[in-house]
Amino acid sequence: MKVQSLTNESQPIFVVDMDDSLLKTDLLLEKLVKLGIESPLRLLKAPFFLFRGKLAFKKWLNENVELDYSALPYRSEVLSRARSAKERGERTILLSAALQEDVNKVSDLLRVFDDSIGSQKENLKGQKKINYLKENYSSSSMTYIGDSFSDLKVWSECNKVIAINPSSILVSQINKLNKYTEYIFDENNFLALITKQIRVYQWTKNILVLLPVFAAHRFVEILPWINSLRAFVAFSFLASTVYVFNDICDLSSDRKQGSKKHRPLASGNLSLRTALFLMPACLFVSFSVCWGLGREIFLVLGSYLLMNIIYSFWVKKSLVMDVVFLAGFYTLRIFAGGAASDTMVSEWLLSFSVFFFFGLAMVKRYSELKIQSLSLVKGPVGRRSYDPQDLLTVLVSGISTSILSILILALYLSTGEVKRLYQSPSLLWFVTPCLLYWINRLWILGARGQVTEDPLIFALKDKTTWGVTVVIISIVLLAI
Repeated sequence: MKVQSLTNESQPIFVVDMDDSLLKTDLLLEKLVKLGIESPLRLLKAPFFLFRGKLAFKKWLNENVELDYSALPYRSEVLSRARSAKERGERTILLSAALQEDVNKVSDLLRVFDDSIGSQKENLKGQKKINYLKENYSSSSMTYIGDSFSDLKVWSECNKVIAINPSSILVSQINKLNKYTEYIFDENNFLALITKQIRVYQWTKNILVLLPVFAAHRFVEILPWINSLRAFVAFSFLASTVYVFNDICDLSSDRKQGSKKHRPLASGNLSLRTALFLMPACLFVSFSVCWGLGREIFLVLGSYLLMNIIYSFWVKKSLVMDVVFLAGFYTLRIFAGGAASDTMVSEWLLSFSVFFFFGLAMVKRYSELKIQSLSLVKGPVGRRSYDPQDLLTVLVSGISTSILSILILALYLSTGEVKRLYQSPSLLWFVTPCLLYWINRLWILGARGQVTEDPLIFALKDKTTWGVTVVIISIVLLAI
């Protein structure tokens, strides 16, 4: 604990709370979530330590979890005010219910505070905070920055109140204190943050659930389309559950990466509490929408969720197996569409999708490796097991798999099923050169390092892809 002798009566003190005030997050929740990700079995011991009191629980967490304090999201306006107070000659104090070790590490990193005070023998919160300040500081002027109802007792003894993102109820309570008050609100659009966090733009990939009904030529049947749209909504919210889960798992690494550190959760603009609420909320919507469609759709959704958990914890770091899982995720979308609309998914469609989507996943891996090789950075890419020396292998494997998918399509066009479904099946052969053009163009762009996101999302933004799609749809419609 870094505290000097009692302040002079004339020296004002500027006190800052840490969790959800100086920081855009709560250290206790950060540690709890990280422990659940790194050692889920160890988390089962948490209730036993919680029964011993919150301070004992914090100390147990501190022994089992390490945080990168330099990567935590700090509130710049609070830091700026603390620096200004220090320049004015006020004594700056970081006072928190977090453990003394945590407070010291944050204070040492920022070098803004004269004193850093945290919990040691008792949980320093509410009344205990103001008791500590009265016992150790005799200043006649105090400013306190806080964020919660527990800070009201401290604010009642202050000359100046600064509240972070207070609710309307908290504002009304603060106003009753009749103190000089300032409010700091994060200028974030909550709905926009939620939309960005659940990756609404990624929902376009779930259009694949409509493919079985389209391929079976059930164009004029209303119910299969309605049920397929329900599956689309269900898969979209299920995918959003996975996106939030993955962002929570990757929180530490995302905060250290150039573009990912600006994501809602990594930047602290969206709280970890909100993210933890979003997961069950999206999951509830997903399974509720599918109610009444039969158990097959729930089996598909459950398989997708289970595979994603396995992928996030283990397979994501596995060489090639990660790409197999990614291809499986796309194929499951087709299964979901078939299950929801009660449409048989043909072996031809499944075979094509597995090879086609494996090739697309390889495009992404190759593009990542290409970008890394151009930057002359050695070693695996992020959490991946790929290295720039794998460029040729990934290229050969990806291109050959992509071409195989088109070969499967060509073989399918020679079957009797095609002749039964289409009046002019010979026209469908013009689809193959279109796909050959598109897939080879995509690989060339990937080799140039220009496919920097999910290939399907890249395709949706690509004008050439839209042109090829219009041509293919026109061919299919003419052939019917």
